[in-house]
Amino acid sequence: MARALRRSGLRCEGINIFLCDGEVAFQTVFHFHLHVIPHHAGDGWNILTESKERARSLLDRDARTIKDAIASTG
Repeated sequence: MARALRRSGLRCEGINIFLCDGEVAFQTVFHFHLHVIPHHAGDGWNILTESKERARSLLDRDARTIKDAIASTG
């Protein structure tokens, strides 16, 4: 998709791929809905966040939890 967008007439300089899953994650269309957003410098689009960076130990713990969940799905 990125390659096609860059080769297209849109001449985008960057691309965001944005998936919202669940209402608290800003999902408004409740089926798999993937946004592919081409960008140009100065287009005014950004992702603003007030979240703080999480400690590495917490990120590692979450990664293990996810890995275990994937392994248990067979």
